[in-house]
Formats: sequence, structure tokens, C-alpha cells
Amino acid sequence: MLFAMACIVIVIGGLKLAAELLVPVMLAFFLAVISLPVLRVLRARGVPRFPAVLLTVVIDIGILSPIALVGMNLIAEFQSKYPAYRVQMTGKFAEFETWVEESFDYEMKIDPEKVLAGVNEAVLNFLGGAAEFLKDFTFILIVMIFFLSEAGGFSRKMGAIRAARGPDLERFANTAKDVQKYLGIKTLISALTGLLAGLLTWKLGLNFAMLWGMVAFTFNYIPAIGSIIASVPPTILALVDKTPGVALVVLLGYLAINMVLGNFIEPMLLGRRFGISTSVVVLSVVFWGWLWGLAGMFLAVPLTMLLKVMLDHSEDFRWLSVAIGKHEPHPPDRSGGATRTPAGSASPESG
Repeated sequence: MLFAMACIVIVIGGLKLAAELLVPVMLAFFLAVISLPVLRVLRARGVPRFPAVLLTVVIDIGILSPIALVGMNLIAEFQSKYPAYRVQMTGKFAEFETWVEESFDYEMKIDPEKVLAGVNEAVLNFLGGAAEFLKDFTFILIVMIFFLSEAGGFSRKMGAIRAARGPDLERFANTAKDVQKYLGIKTLISALTGLLAGLLTWKLGLNFAMLWGMVAFTFNYIPAIGSIIASVPPTILALVDKTPGVALVVLLGYLAINMVLGNFIEPMLLGRRFGISTSVVVLSVVFWGWLWGLAGMFLAVPLTMLLKVMLDHSEDFRWLSVAIGKHEPHPPDRSGGATRTPAGSASPESG
């Protein structure tokens, strides 16, 4: 066990050190998974493979480029007005300190400059992450083209691997379909979240309503905590530029949107087939975020799904797959005394 734990630490260290190479490759892989339905439609209509791949990438660029350009323009505009907002935040913080001292006879010992420095650092980190993604975008597209080119022969290659007495990769193919479904549904829910968040902030008269809608759309891909993170900037802006009542309405509005879409509609569409417990989802966001930053948080659930399949194929670590999953206990088989095998898993006797 100690040896296995030491190996895990070495693997995690290698993943962290190789983040600059691995993160764009994983982003390209998951973008290719999302784009596979478009490629299949084009191939079904008789378009040759390579033109179909190029056309799929062009469609992706046509969808992503306007969103990226509008987003960067809005971020640049917000960045130009941020110094004025910072002055307003300093004044609001001083007013709040005075109110607390007069109402509760308590002297606050929080340095407003440190708080504002933390907010400023968070804004700069977000802008830096967006710039880093744009810098790697060309490399991501090139790798994505190769993934899409190889996608058609993947099933034949799996058969050849089995014929050569290699591992059975059928579950990885099924997991790719699950990831595709997950990302497709997540995109739909994120679009609805962004639309409702943008309409809410626009209705309340906040500046940069479109930006807050795009932030809500983007951060909704981060499970559990993404929508909470997305609600912080517009709430602070409402507190600075409007009134505490408007800020409270913004916060409650975001919570209501997240509750309805995230807790009711999204689980109804996803169903129970992904098999990862809620606590593991939260921990995976923290872990992959620490490992690969913002991109790791976005890819946390698909990466954990792939990891679960790898653990399923390991005799030594299959118990970890059971621990992180939503496996329900199976009652013993009264007829013959043998335990029931979960669906989709091989029994020990099956070889």
C-alpha cells in the first residue's frame, strides 16, 4: 500500500509538472468529443473524411470566435472602468466600517486594502487564464483535427487491440459517449444559466449585463461551485454601484437560477448513469483545480469519469471506483448463494 501511494504521488507530481502540455491536449480531446456528432452528420451526408473534419473545426471556430471576441471586448471595457469601481469600493467599505462601529460598538480590524488587493488578484488571474487559453488555442485546434481524423477508426482499432490480447477498451468507448452526453447537456444548461443571469442583471440595471451572462455561462461548467463563483462579481458590482437591496436580489436571483437548473433540470436530463457521488464531484473540482488550474476545474467531471473507468480495470484499485461511485448495494442471490455482479462488469468466472 505504501509503495502504491508513493507511485500515486509521483504520477500526480508528473501531471502537475507537465500541465503546459497536457492541459491543451485534454482540452482538444474533449472539444473533439463534443464535435463528434457534427462530424458524423457530415459523414452520413457523403462528405469525405478530411473535408468533414476541416468543416467541423470551421463550425467550431465559427461558434467560439464571436463569443471569445465579444467576451474579450467586454473584459477590456470592464478593466478600463475597474479603477473607478475600486475607488467606489474603498468608499463603501469605509461606510460599512463606520456603520458597524456606530451600531455595534465594534472596531473592525480588516484592512480594506488587503481585501481589494485580493479582489484585484482574482480579476487578474481570471484575465490571465483567458489570455493563456487564447494563446494555446491554435495548438488545441491542431490536436483536435488529429483526434477527429482518428475517431472513425477507433472501434476497429479496439477490435485489433483485443485480437492482439490487449486490454478491453470497450468501457472507454462507452465512457466517451457518456462524456459526450454530459458535455452536451452541460452546454445546454450553461447557456440557459447565462441567458437568465444576463437578463436578471440587465433588468436590475447593472453595467456589463452581457459580460455577467457570459461569465455565468462559462463558470457553470465547473460543478457545484461554478455558479457561486459567477455570482460574486455582479453582486459586488451591485453593492458598489447600486444599493445593498439590489445586491441581495442579484445574489438570490443567481441562487434561484442555480437551484432550479442545477438541482432539478440538469439531474433530470443527465439521469443516474454517470455514477459519481456529489461529494466526489466537489473534491474532484478542488483536486483538478489545484493540479491544472482553471482548466482542471472545467474538466474535473470528465476526467474523474475516465479515472473511474481506469480504476474499474484495476484489480488492486477497483475498490476505489466503488468508493467514488454511486453504487447501490446488491442484495445476495437467494437462489444459489452467489453474489450478483453489477451490470456491465465481468464476473470472476467469466475470465
